[in-house]
Amino acid sequence: MKEADKIKDVQELNKEVKDMRKEIDSMKELLGGLIKVMMEHDDQFNGEDEYN
Repeated sequence: MKEADKIKDVQELNKEVKDMRKEIDSMKELLGGLIKVMMEHDDQFNGEDEYN
């Protein structure tokens, strides 16, 4: 394998890793939001149980 081919492969892998990091960050935000909504929803049910 030529040196230029190795450099190209490394650059492609680097780009893929950066893209994956962006996707993971997006997933973290999404999951964080879902967890927050679920916790708020759970708090609503817990509050209703106290009154029953």
